[in-house]
Amino acid sequence: MSWYKHWFADELYMELYAHRGAEEARQAVDLFEQVTGLRAAQDASADQDASADQDASADQDASADQSATADRPPAIGTNAPLLDLACGTGRHAFELARRGYRVAAADLSPTLLAAAARRTQRDASRLFLVRADMRRLPFHNTFAAVLQLFTAFGYFRDDAANEAVLAAVRDALRPGGWHMLDFLNAEGLPRTLTPRSEQDTPQGRIIQDRRIRDGRVEKRIRVQRDGTEREFTESVRLYTHTDLVAMYHRTGFSVVDTRGNYDGAPFTPDAPRCILFARRRA
Repeated sequence: MSWYKHWFADELYMELYAHRGAEEARQAVDLFEQVTGLRAAQDASADQDASADQDASADQDASADQSATADRPPAIGTNAPLLDLACGTGRHAFELARRGYRVAAADLSPTLLAAAARRTQRDASRLFLVRADMRRLPFHNTFAAVLQLFTAFGYFRDDAANEAVLAAVRDALRPGGWHMLDFLNAEGLPRTLTPRSEQDTPQGRIIQDRRIRDGRVEKRIRVQRDGTEREFTESVRLYTHTDLVAMYHRTGFSVVDTRGNYDGAPFTPDAPRCILFARRRA
């Protein structure tokens, strides 16, 4: 079984990352709005308008701005829905819905989607959940933006499979639509990686060993409790900013901006994150 299917199916994953909460989600969405300029439609007819044109064709979208070019993608409607890809338990999707966006939240893990479903009642009219593989999304020309946050990229061993994720995102977006990808800073990581950390939690003693090997950052997670030990792994392909820009170009995007953290700081070789903002070309 792939590491992500095993690890994301266990409720311990949610407990280990429980500190990644609502405040971090607010910062991520703040940055998304700052860079893209998108805002949720505030008028009463927004939901009807978005529903009516969700399946509009790419030709109709592109014709809305005949002057669109690769450097200046076409305009997109502010009523179009957003996609939180690899949504996990939905913390970013909930923040988007709270601000008035219509949101689809997609993940492969039934465990994480079930946790998200338990929290959706408040935002049920603006948010729906879907189980999907990020390489094969069941959407076409649908979204104004796709947000892919918390290093939800580079999971696959095959570079072509990772690039297929960007191609699937492109197909899911309307022409001119945005993709926000929050990724590791692969160039700076070797200088900041903590080889080992240990902590005592209600779930037991958690030991995390980290290393970089064969172009991937790998984490071995061991949970010791009552004389037993459970083990999980994480493994992410380390793509540099240059690698990612090239992948975007091959899959029909133009990279517009890159930031180094959720506070909006510029991307530098020493930045903790590599947060790219790209737009689908017409």
